[in-house]
Amino acid sequence: MNKKKFSLHITVKTGLHIGVGSDKLQIGGVDNPFIKDPVSLRPYIPGSSLKGKLRCLLETESSDFKGELDDKLNLYFGATSKYLNSKRLGSNESGTRLIFRDAFFTDKHKNKYDSGSLQTEIKTEIKIDRKTGTAEGGALRTTERIPPDTEFEGAILVRYNDDTELEQIKSVLDKAITLLNNDYLGGSGSRGYGAVEVRISE
Repeated sequence: MNKKKFSLHITVKTGLHIGVGSDKLQIGGVDNPFIKDPVSLRPYIPGSSLKGKLRCLLETESSDFKGELDDKLNLYFGATSKYLNSKRLGSNESGTRLIFRDAFFTDKHKNKYDSGSLQTEIKTEIKIDRKTGTAEGGALRTTERIPPDTEFEGAILVRYNDDTELEQIKSVLDKAITLLNNDYLGGSGSRGYGAVEVRISE
């Protein structure tokens, strides 16, 4: 099987949040921190977040596919247990075609982050009591976001048998990215978070 690498470039358009969760909160801390590399402590975009979002958009918003049980999507993105059960297969007999690498700051934005000129933003949100029109008790929440114009880079590897299959997979990938550029990445997209511009190139 052949393999081709595509470069991935992501520009944040509105505050982006991909959370890691926090089981405890210290005074002055953030309820919902952005996921960070455990070694460099820099924020990054997990390949799994990008892969999952692209697959979900194709399953739910593209008329070219038949949802979660679509044969092509399960071949390209990896077979789910639901799909395998529906086909009465014990395991995925053919390897997943798309491999998503984690995306990290570009060199420019890595240097900015390390020097302190690029910082994450802490957005505070509250929940309003519909009856009183005031903030509900205990409803204050802080979320860490990557600010607009920040750039990340990563890679997508495509495994394929021949040029015809590569062309087909690339076409599906392009459709997914078009859908993502008109949607959002990460959490709280309905509240304005996570608009991104994603590009891939050879």
